[in-house]
Amino acid sequence: MGLLVKNIVTMAQKQLEDAGIENAKGECEALYCHLMKVDRSRFFMEWAEEADDRTCEQFFDLVARRTKREPLQYITGKQAFLDFELDMAPGVLIPRLDTEVVTNTACDIFKEHKGDTVLEIGCGSGAISIALAKNCKAKVTAVDVNPKACENAKQNATKNGVKIDVLCGDMYEPIKKKKYNMIISNPPYIKSGVIPSLMPEVKDFEPLDALDGGVDGLEFYRRIVKDAPQHLKKNGLLVFEIGHDQAAEVTAIITVTDKFEEVKVGRDLDGKDRVVIAQLKKR
Repeated sequence: MGLLVKNIVTMAQKQLEDAGIENAKGECEALYCHLMKVDRSRFFMEWAEEADDRTCEQFFDLVARRTKREPLQYITGKQAFLDFELDMAPGVLIPRLDTEVVTNTACDIFKEHKGDTVLEIGCGSGAISIALAKNCKAKVTAVDVNPKACENAKQNATKNGVKIDVLCGDMYEPIKKKKYNMIISNPPYIKSGVIPSLMPEVKDFEPLDALDGGVDGLEFYRRIVKDAPQHLKKNGLLVFEIGHDQAAEVTAIITVTDKFEEVKVGRDLDGKDRVVIAQLKKR
């Protein structure tokens, strides 16, 4: 008699724990469900069933990838975001829970303002753009310098049944002189010197160009703010995701231009500063 499903999952859990994976049990279950294309309820129904040799081999191949700290989302190719699912491609930033907070904040504000157009700079997987198109009925243009991200965003828009205009290029270059009611961005904001200390899943697998914000972590905020007034319509909004300790500095970058008013800071579910919102001054 071969190994039971519960045996291989328990063995895998021990391997992940030894590799320093925090939620080893949950991730083993996720890897098994991904391999067998079953949901969690079916997984528990199969708990006491025998796993054939091929299943065991394929399962432990997935576990081995995770013990090397490859992100679970790259192994399964999936990531949940708000009320929908994204296909995740290696080399594209994995959306975090913090970004859900920023997206919901942006959507709430957008609904209160007149206008329907949004520009996202640094769209990655397309998570923010898709959410705004789905939940705010926004007409979204999504830009990223990473060709892998552009393809992933297009794929995810199709998967979720929304239309977004995905353009590959640096910052404002692909949109020329177009203007929008909102510009939103989750730019790279980690200080260069901090990158080596990040978790292996992040520093060894996720794209550096989506993480590294320069020496002080603020390089991309400066670049986006500098040209934002030229690409915002009357009373246009600028929305940033920020690091929890960057609110004062990002606010200062915006304020010093003397082009914006009503700069506000929003917090995440842990009560930490996470989003900065500014409105273009009335001309």
